[in-house]
Amino acid sequence: MSVGYYGEPRADIQAVVQPLGKSILDFGCAEGALGSALKSAGATRVVGVELEPAAAQRARERLDEVVEGDVTKVDLPFEDGEFDYLIFADVLEHVPAPELVLRRALRYLAPGGRVVVSVPNMRFYLVLLRLIFDRWEYTDSGVRDRTHLRIITRRSLERLLRGEGLTVERLERNYRLIEDQSQIGRLGALVTRIARRTIAPLLFRDLMAYQYIVVARRV
Repeated sequence: MSVGYYGEPRADIQAVVQPLGKSILDFGCAEGALGSALKSAGATRVVGVELEPAAAQRARERLDEVVEGDVTKVDLPFEDGEFDYLIFADVLEHVPAPELVLRRALRYLAPGGRVVVSVPNMRFYLVLLRLIFDRWEYTDSGVRDRTHLRIITRRSLERLLRGEGLTVERLERNYRLIEDQSQIGRLGALVTRIARRTIAPLLFRDLMAYQYIVVARRV
C-alpha cells in the first residue's frame, strides 16, 4: 500500500529517536504519521507544526497539539526548554534561512535534549551526473524538488549545526542507486540492498547518500 507524501511515517526518523517518556516537537509534521508512531512507542507528548491546512487538520486527530503556519514566523506558544526532541524531517531545505529557523526553535529544547534533522544530499551521484551532462531539471519530489530553497551537503549541514551551538552525535546515510525508489522493482530493490551493504559504505559514502539523518545535541 502506497503512502502519500503527507502520510509517510518516516521509519528512518523513528529509528534514531528514543521516544519513551519524552516530549517531542515535530516541525513540518505533515499528517502526524511520524508523531503518532512516536506516541505509540512511548512518547508522553508530541506536538506538531504544519503549514498545509489539510495535513494540519489530519495531524490534530493524532497528536497532542498542532500549530498551523509557516515554521519561519508562526507564533509558537511553548515554554523555554519544554521539549526533549526537536525534529526537522526534510524541512530545513525548504526555508530561506535554516539557521534562523534552528536558532528560533532551540529555545524550546530542554537541557540534554536532541535535535533530529534529515535533508537531501545535493552531492548524490546521479544529481552530479545530471549537472555534468547538462541534464538538470526540477522534479516534484526528491533531491531536485522544485520547492527546495537551499542546497545542502554533509559538510554544509554539519557547519550549519555547529553554527547554532550543536554537535553531531549520530549521522546516518540513506543509500540509493536511483532517486525514485518506486521505479526499481524487485531486482532493483535487491541490487540496492546489496549496494547499501557493500560498495556504498566502503567506497562512496557521500556520493551514494541520497539523504542524511543527523542527531545533534548542544555542545
